[in-house]
Amino acid sequence: MEDGTEGETLNHLGRQELHSYLPSSLNNDPNIIEFFGQLARFNQNAITNLFQIREDPLNPGRYYAIDATEFGTRAAGQIVSLDAPPSQNADQIAITYVTHRDTSGFNEDNQPPKPNHSGHYRDPLPLSDGTLIVAHTAETRADGPTGNANPSRYDFRLKTTKLLPNGFRGTDQPLTAGLNKTVSYWDPDKKLTYSGNLWELQPVEVKPRTRPAKLTNALPSPEQQVFQQLGIDMNALRVYLIENNLALAVTRNVTTRDGFDKQQPFNLRVPGGVQHVGAGGKIYDVQHLQIFQADQVRGIGGINNPKSGRRVLAKTLHDGNAVVSNMPNPAGPAGSVKIAADGSAAAFVPARRALSWQLTDPQGTPVVRERYWVTFQPGEVRVCTSCHGINNKDQAGQAAPTNQPQALLELLQYWKAQHP
Repeated sequence: MEDGTEGETLNHLGRQELHSYLPSSLNNDPNIIEFFGQLARFNQNAITNLFQIREDPLNPGRYYAIDATEFGTRAAGQIVSLDAPPSQNADQIAITYVTHRDTSGFNEDNQPPKPNHSGHYRDPLPLSDGTLIVAHTAETRADGPTGNANPSRYDFRLKTTKLLPNGFRGTDQPLTAGLNKTVSYWDPDKKLTYSGNLWELQPVEVKPRTRPAKLTNALPSPEQQVFQQLGIDMNALRVYLIENNLALAVTRNVTTRDGFDKQQPFNLRVPGGVQHVGAGGKIYDVQHLQIFQADQVRGIGGINNPKSGRRVLAKTLHDGNAVVSNMPNPAGPAGSVKIAADGSAAAFVPARRALSWQLTDPQGTPVVRERYWVTFQPGEVRVCTSCHGINNKDQAGQAAPTNQPQALLELLQYWKAQHP
């Protein structure tokens, strides 16, 4: 959503639908496997990353983006596209290679480029007249110094594209004659001067557009029914959340996972409660949802002489407002809430703070881990049906759960008693 609420995803697409290789989290359970293309899926064109996404104004729901290596090429690589209108299920979305796959990587300094490598591309922009323009450099190697005042091998220029004889697109004509300038800078105490063309990046199309309608997202029916059952005014809770810089995170059943995710345990059971089993073999008990918050406490350069600045380090949830708002969980690990018998979990969490979490067994040993940092907005109530979310069917062949979350009911009862 434009206000920062809800998960920032494109049709729930992720590594299970896009990547060519996925490592397994455990190596002592034959049900948990690495993925290297051996399982059938709709998308046959694997990618590694999806950067600089832009929607086609002539084909709403069609997106152009860049697949590039994580390091070395200034986020420049191969142009790809995908058709992902809001109603399209992630299991039925495929990647199209717009430029040749060779353009996604780079050749080493002592190696020739691959035969179909036409350079590195970034910032694709589909225009309303059907033209596709892009920032392009003909350099096929990783970026590096040139040995003079120019610190880069790359010379990004905005160009139109055309279809090449190999059936893929490449560059056609530059949009400018070059933005030539002379600049001087210090490195670190030596003055360097560069004369030449500047990079041309991040184009936009300037034209009249109709302002889109503001998106809204209503609380799903099962969770609404819990609020109604307890007689809690949703707006009153939102005021409390905003005043305390909190959000409310709810999952209906953490034992359900998307059927294609075989990289983490998926035979899951709440002791004395619900279970979902997708294969014979070991069943993992999950009792607690342990939450981590990103604290900027990690220095660079050692303990005695650290450099200025801090990086985030995952610390168990300790935000004061969140801790006092959540139900105590003395039997669980630090920063955790108990998973209810129906598999649901609910927690007040700090807003505007990167968070992650994991499911643990009754002793606090991790079982299933979240792979991303996730952020909530003040006053937000975010609902997930599962952990990992379901595209079509879960590991047991069932649809996404629709239960009224018992954990939400218990947490709101606790909150209501504290705030009569």
